[in-house]
Amino acid sequence: MEQQKVRAVIFDLDGTLLDTAQDIGAGANLALHRFGLPEHSIEEYHTFIGRGIRRLLRAAMPQNVDEATYEQVVADYLAYYPEHCTERTVFFPGIEQMMRTLEEDGFILGILSNKTETTTLRVIGHFFPQTPFAVVWGNNGVRPLKPQLDAGRLLIQTLQLAPRQIAFVGDGDTDMAFASGMGFRAVGVSWGYRSREQLQAAGAERIADTPEQIVQFIRSAQ
Repeated sequence: MEQQKVRAVIFDLDGTLLDTAQDIGAGANLALHRFGLPEHSIEEYHTFIGRGIRRLLRAAMPQNVDEATYEQVVADYLAYYPEHCTERTVFFPGIEQMMRTLEEDGFILGILSNKTETTTLRVIGHFFPQTPFAVVWGNNGVRPLKPQLDAGRLLIQTLQLAPRQIAFVGDGDTDMAFASGMGFRAVGVSWGYRSREQLQAAGAERIADTPEQIVQFIRSAQ
């Protein structure tokens, strides 16, 4: 049915389109080091990414850290990371071609991330300067964040589409809980920062092992 055709593909950013963990981890470790706190491996940061930087840094710190130190670490990170957010970040293989194909197919494209919005815009401007995104949303301090369903309702209002006309692609359990809760096509990716089991448990409708499989699913869900 026409009403059920996918018309928009909205993407998470970290762990989905770009491997940002090296830059995030470098910024977080620098901030932690300055305050004498233990640092973490990039693999550990994979488990922290996806719920916003304040929750990431909270998870990265010992439980007995006082609130004043926590806020100083957050401020230190936020002073560093936006200026260095593209230095170690790279595309996941096949992402650039996937985006060109979806654009050529006529799908509306968008970004919905829990990164701070100014940093999201900087990263997108650097890596996707020619991609005609209809929305590029991050944490602006006002707009609801994933997995809050108000974020999805605002997306529906902005795009003027029905839920099943939107495919949401992400690597996180938060992404899949958000997408399935909204009634979007919830497409997980296996190359990100969560396991297949976590994605399935959170409501993934499909799990793609390559960007080409995302295109195949979107095309077939018509």
